[in-house]
Amino acid sequence: MSDIHVRLHNSILWLLLDRQPLNPLTTAMLETLANSIHQSIKLSPRLIVITGMGEQAFCAGVDLPDDSDKQRTELLQAARNTEIAFDEFHLHRVPTVALLKGSVFGPGCELASLCDTLIARDDAVFRLPAVNAKVFPNAVSIRLPSMIGRETTDHLVQNGKTLHAHEAFRLGLVHQVISRR
Repeated sequence: MSDIHVRLHNSILWLLLDRQPLNPLTTAMLETLANSIHQSIKLSPRLIVITGMGEQAFCAGVDLPDDSDKQRTELLQAARNTEIAFDEFHLHRVPTVALLKGSVFGPGCELASLCDTLIARDDAVFRLPAVNAKVFPNAVSIRLPSMIGRETTDHLVQNGKTLHAHEAFRLGLVHQVISRR
C-alpha cells in the first residue's frame, strides 16, 4: 500500500499523504511524489491539491534515515526532485494548493511552501525546520522568505517557535484560514 495516493477527479489532481496519524515524509514518499507530479503533467490537470490524510496532521516532519550518509543523501535528492517537479507545475501554469490541518512541522511546512496557495484549517500549527533539519533546499532559502520575510524566517528557524493558523495568516505564511467545522 502506497503512502502517497494520487487521484485525478474533474481535472483536479489530488496528492494525498497517508502515513497516519502524522504523515511524516520518507525518501520513498518523496520519490513517489516527484514521479507522480512529472507523470501528471501529461494529464493536463487544471489544479493540484496536496493534503494529509487523517485529522492530526498535514505532515509532521520526516522520518530521518539512520546516520547513514548514503540514506541522508538519497532523502535530500528525493526532496530536490520534488522541488523540481513543483517547479514544472509553475512553468506549465498549473496552480498548486496545500490544504493544511493539525501539525505542519519542519519538512511538512517546507513542502507546503512549494505550493502557490496555502489554506489552513483553524487547528493548524506550524513549525519551520531546525537549522540542521532542512530537507527542501529552496523552501527555507527562497520560498519562505519571499512569503514572510528573511528576518521572520530566520527567527522562526532559529527559535523553533510554533505558529497557530491565525498567526501564520497574519505573517503571510498562509493565504486563508477556514473553520474546522
